[in-house]
Amino acid sequence: MDYKIEEGGAIIKVRISGVLTFDDHERFKSVVKAINESDSATAEIDLGETKMIDSAGIGMLLLANDRAKKAGKEVRLTGANGHVLKVIQLSKVDEIIPVES
Repeated sequence: MDYKIEEGGAIIKVRISGVLTFDDHERFKSVVKAINESDSATAEIDLGETKMIDSAGIGMLLLANDRAKKAGKEVRLTGANGHVLKVIQLSKVDEIIPVES
């Protein structure tokens, strides 16, 4: 997993590329921290360049959403396609976190 954070105004955008799996859980903590420490009210997690996600990756997205909500922020997922979108739909994450394709 690689990620890039862009912050501006009301939205913090996190672009995740590569694969999001259990092996990335330590690194993903930096993403959660950046979202929570941001002054932005909304976090947009862009999965457009994410090629694969496993159940641990789904858990990390849910964790980010949970922590953001506790901090009074909203999370939304964007750009998901192919395998990643299918996993999000099968796991019903789209019923918990708004998804914009």
